[in-house]
Amino acid sequence: MNPFTIDYARTIVNAREIRYPVPSLYPQLTGVYDTGSRRDSIVQTGWRVTLVGFGINVLVGITYTWSLFARGLVVQHGWTQAQAAAPYTAFLFFYAFSMIPAGRMQDRLGPRPVISVGAVFGGAAFALCAVFLTPLGVTILWGGLLGLGMACCFAAVTPAAVKWFPPERKGLVAGIVVTGIGVSAFVLSPWIQRWVDRSVSFAFVVSGAILFAGVFALAQFVKNPPGAPTAHAARHGRVSVFRSTRFYLFWLMFFFTTSAGVTVVSHLDSLTRVHTGYERGYLIISVFALFNAVGRIAVGFVSDRIGRERTMTLVFSTILVALGGLFVSATPAVLGLSVAILGLSYGGLYSIFPAATATFFGEEGFGLNYGLVFSALGAAGVLPLIAGALFERYGTFHPALIVLSVMCAAAIGLSLILRRGRAAPVHGPA
Repeated sequence: MNPFTIDYARTIVNAREIRYPVPSLYPQLTGVYDTGSRRDSIVQTGWRVTLVGFGINVLVGITYTWSLFARGLVVQHGWTQAQAAAPYTAFLFFYAFSMIPAGRMQDRLGPRPVISVGAVFGGAAFALCAVFLTPLGVTILWGGLLGLGMACCFAAVTPAAVKWFPPERKGLVAGIVVTGIGVSAFVLSPWIQRWVDRSVSFAFVVSGAILFAGVFALAQFVKNPPGAPTAHAARHGRVSVFRSTRFYLFWLMFFFTTSAGVTVVSHLDSLTRVHTGYERGYLIISVFALFNAVGRIAVGFVSDRIGRERTMTLVFSTILVALGGLFVSATPAVLGLSVAILGLSYGGLYSIFPAATATFFGEEGFGLNYGLVFSALGAAGVLPLIAGALFERYGTFHPALIVLSVMCAAAIGLSLILRRGRAAPVHGPA
């Protein structure tokens, strides 16, 4: 059967037959098939939601350019490296843990209002940073308010798109949606650098205006498919996920591996200058962003073919290789290659984990379940702060890279445990 076939469920209400479209990934509701134009329209809507989600994430991905803002704050305002890392650490904490209530609201209200609220919070956070340009002010606003806003966006767009498709396409679709974040940094880094060179305040204001206008407009085109699980199902999903050992393995693996990505990207401009003497750090950031984008689609596609667990082991191993390359890099070429490998692998995390969450815990309460797994990123947010403090003490990022490598090796071990003690997924292939 065509994987995008839309079945029509038949329900008898007051002796009248009513047909309504339901995606074929809800087999309990299927029964009557229709090959007409109405089905084609629904399939087109699913792809439209996917592409709009991609566009929203292009704007949400502006957060990946923080190292450029941080460099500007150090140079123009005399902040220390640790002070410049604090807003990003706070952002990751609020971003990750806000995914839980944001995911629950998405399950209950649908994606459109949740994303619209996120656009307001995100735009306001950037703009207010230009007014309260102090370490405490930026940490609260860029870290807290922006983290909440971007969680509303990310928690809604990926589940909304994935719900339109059957299990064998979830990895690819999730990869397409989250690729927008990787593309964002690749496209925006040169512009952000130009705005920061003018002044950090100017960069904050312009970024906030673009983020609000773009995300709010695109949010109006995002919706869940007909027949998506209800808020009652979401509550059932929340209970069942805590009973699974797989959930806790997911959380730890996500924590260990995302720690590497967020730490390197938050200090990448400074790491480039210190370890290689190369002054155009924004180009290295663009390399990371480009391969980050490619990795999201590529890993999602691979996970649909060889399975979620095998893909996890593969991706975690390449992250470890990339960290080793960063440790020994002394030239821009070696550092650029290592950053490309890291970007490719790190980007893949954001397609494999949502797909695996849907595969093994089901569609019921997917927004909330993925929010719970994603909360590991909040814990990972402390690593950039630790890396900044280690740099201040030792004058190099080598100690931080050692810590990240040990964590990544632990994630590889957990992925092997996951494969040996596999449990049957709710839907689709393992």
